[in-house]
Amino acid sequence: MKKPLVSTITPCYNMKKYLKTFLAELPNQTFFDSLEVILDHNAPSEDELVWVKQFQADYPDHIRHMVIPHVDPIGISMNRCIRESSGDLLCIWNVDDLRTPESIEAQVNALKDNQSVDIIYGNYEVTNSFPSKKGKLVDHSQIPESELTRSMILGPFFMFRKSLLFKSGKFDEQFKSGCDFDLAIRLAFHGKAKRIDENLGYYLNEGLGASTRKESLQPVELTAIELRYGIYEKIDYSHLQKALNYRIYELLNGNAWISIANLIPRYSEMLEENKNTYLEKGMNKFLRDMRMKKVCEFISKFKQRL
Repeated sequence: MKKPLVSTITPCYNMKKYLKTFLAELPNQTFFDSLEVILDHNAPSEDELVWVKQFQADYPDHIRHMVIPHVDPIGISMNRCIRESSGDLLCIWNVDDLRTPESIEAQVNALKDNQSVDIIYGNYEVTNSFPSKKGKLVDHSQIPESELTRSMILGPFFMFRKSLLFKSGKFDEQFKSGCDFDLAIRLAFHGKAKRIDENLGYYLNEGLGASTRKESLQPVELTAIELRYGIYEKIDYSHLQKALNYRIYELLNGNAWISIANLIPRYSEMLEENKNTYLEKGMNKFLRDMRMKKVCEFISKFKQRL
């Protein structure tokens, strides 16, 4: 294969249940001839190694397979995917998520047709079983552009120009669950994002993922990220104490800590403006929600006694 135009960021750990289907679906991509999958495979089973080796024999040069004997945090795995990638365009594609066959080609064409655009995202469906292709549609067409730096609007299948990372920085390796959201915010600060109407794929939420399982760090890391970017009106302050165990204002890459102020324009001014605009409003909302939660708990207990 000639130099690929697109490389996927595909960390992989404990994915035996999904990997065979992922590999079977991969050649169905209409952009397959110019696509490279960067599979960072942590602690793989023997069966998984056999399946990937067979795929490489059938489709040479389409999977760059890094076998990691231990398990690294997902941010380290994703940054390794970036380092090993050859394409000028990067896209997220997790093994337990299914893409529609035209999704990558549609995103590539949108970037080709809009040289001023750096990030492409679109609709997707959330499913609760694998490999189901029926779920609840997520359509962000009515979400204002300003939310790109305040919510995870880009979704699980976004594509972006690799060159954007020189401004935004890479994944923060201290996060175990929220590193994709954190990067999405920084990318949106530096690049223009465009939504396309395509259904890009099927995001699996069966309660077992790093951000969806019961003991997930997702709520705590979400709080840390919202603190980092001054999204004070959305914070669940019950997670504040644990969130402060993270280095909020620094990003970890390898052994280096990088100041967020070096990655976000007018960072200090932005935090100050957001504090004046949103902090009191957010804390009051949290207190109202907590009071309502206690009321609901009381009513529930009261009903049980009737």
